[in-house]
Amino acid sequence: MISLHVRYGFPAEHAEEAAALLGKMQAASRTEPGCIAYSVHRLNDDPTSFWLHEEWVDQASLDAHMKTQHFLDFSVGGLQKIASRREVLRGRPL
Repeated sequence: MISLHVRYGFPAEHAEEAAALLGKMQAASRTEPGCIAYSVHRLNDDPTSFWLHEEWVDQASLDAHMKTQHFLDFSVGGLQKIASRREVLRGRPL
């Protein structure tokens, strides 16, 4: 299993757009065959910051996810263009 934690920050003027894109990304990603979990969270003390928790069956599933049209549209073509910061942590359970 592969786990990802992705933290995004957005300028205030893009926070609601980001929330909408993240919601679409979450819904589409959860339908993928290798997705175990995919959840998006908005920070209580900073409404311009979000974090994602993802779990994938294996690296091949994660690689396939990053080639899907929804990833290319919502993440690469949307979120990553308006984000002021993005941090990705990858790990495996002990």
